[in-house]
Amino acid sequence: MRSHLNRDRAAFTLVELLVVIAIIGVLVGLLLPAVQAAREAARRMSCGNNLKQIALAMHNYHDTNLALPSVGFDYYGVNLDTHSWVARVLPFVEQQALYDTIDFNVRVNGGNSPLYRSTQLDMMSCPSENMVLGESNASPTWNHQRGSYAVNMGNTNYGQENPNNWDGVWTYNFGGAPFKVNAAHNFSIITDGLSNTLLLSEVPINQNATGWQGMYAATIYTSGAGFTTYLSPNTSASVDGGRRCWDPADFSPRRIPCHNGGDNWRSATFASMSLHPGGVQSALADGSVRFVSETINLQTWRDASTAQGGEVSSL
Repeated sequence: MRSHLNRDRAAFTLVELLVVIAIIGVLVGLLLPAVQAAREAARRMSCGNNLKQIALAMHNYHDTNLALPSVGFDYYGVNLDTHSWVARVLPFVEQQALYDTIDFNVRVNGGNSPLYRSTQLDMMSCPSENMVLGESNASPTWNHQRGSYAVNMGNTNYGQENPNNWDGVWTYNFGGAPFKVNAAHNFSIITDGLSNTLLLSEVPINQNATGWQGMYAATIYTSGAGFTTYLSPNTSASVDGGRRCWDPADFSPRRIPCHNGGDNWRSATFASMSLHPGGVQSALADGSVRFVSETINLQTWRDASTAQGGEVSSL
């Protein structure tokens, strides 16, 4: 009889079991955000390390060639379908073998440089982003990897024009930049100081794999390998897509509205964006890396992009 009673007392009642499950659920609910935050912090740190390595590669390239790598050239009559700075720094990020497969004398697509266009480089990919092969449904003639990092084209549009009230909306005040289409600058043009001037920052990855869908973050293309600071980091404003717009739903979970102001590559105003809560990772021309808040004063952000603006800007 006593043994039977002891067995009964040792068993859980249904109510007790439900209480335990509820407590476990509450604990998981409390811990999950902390775990997610820790994972994002690790991804953000990894992203910053990528930018640091790319900035060092830029410096090594500069030491070897006495200039920064070109963002690309508008020739061949193919509207900037030329290799971007990503291709040019490959030997300085331990990718000499991939570099040796590239013919820089022809356009990057149209059946050329297939290995380069299809190879995903971890250093060029922020771990917070899902990397997507663009036009993966097409033949290898056109598909292309997308990347997370872009070079500083200044406070302007992509063509680095300086119009007043362009398109009735935009007004630029271009003060020079480290990178420009059809040119290869060296550090001597950065008279504002290397520690005061942006070199690289993050751009979002288009998640639509079935087509070109505009130029944002297609870093094999010149026209997707740069960003401008006319818009603030992680802006919610409509971005001028330049030659072609995208569907805002192509960027997830951040939706990015797009318009065509000038309907050509020169009008583009690609902004720096990321999936990091609160801001973007950026590298300065001296090789240092900063996390820049999305609430930064817009003029301060613009000043940091100019190479010869005469401002003393500190990010």
